Amino acid sequence: MVRLWKVIILGSLFVSWSLLAEEIEGISLEGIELEQIAELAKQGSLLIVKLDDKGGLKEVVAGALVNAPKEKVWEVLVDFEHYPNFIPHCKKMRVIKELAENQVITEQEVIIEFWVLKFEIRYELFQRLEPNKGIRFSNIAGDLSGSYGGYDLVSISGGNQTLLFYYLYSNLTALPWPVGAIMKSQADFMIAVNASTASIVVQAMKEEAEQRAGACK
Repeated sequence: MVRLWKVIILGSLFVSWSLLAEEIEGISLEGIELEQIAELAKQGSLLIVKLDDKGGLKEVVAGALVNAPKEKVWEVLVDFEHYPNFIPHCKKMRVIKELAENQVITEQEVIIEFWVLKFEIRYELFQRLEPNKGIRFSNIAGDLSGSYGGYDLVSISGGNQTLLFYYLYSNLTALPWPVGAIMKSQADFMIAVNASTASIVVQAMKEEAEQRAGACK
């Protein structure tokens, strides 16, 4: 399995990449033909749901085949301020602090709709950037404490296409009552919302990257 790391803030500015608050697993591509994954992705977004030993959600992995080079996909991933323009329910996203090279803290506001309820949440993420390769992030403040995830980019087709993988564990049990209570008591809801969120985000990233790549031709 590809290992995603844990993240904690040490002191006020220093972030240790090897000490992450939670640890999630991605997917291992070792021994797998990337072209086979690409063929599957052509039929729609790929989705893997991983459960822990107790049947609770460990993480979801969503994947998509992007008809754009990974440099263009990367451009979209780190264009945080413009997330509200192409990611559904994202009201605000901005970098609020640069800790070090390729280490930033972002602030995000998201609109949550659950049945007849509608409310906004705000949280901060520590984000570790590996240019043109991937991102790892972890919630460090605000709502959805204990959430984490990341992205991986894999070039295929001679660099003309990119396999985009998005890993997510969104701790919806931390949401205000009654939603948080429902998520705690109904594991299926927790899984379903994480899965749908990951699929929506990876599809939005794919469409934006393809649109930008097309505009550059």
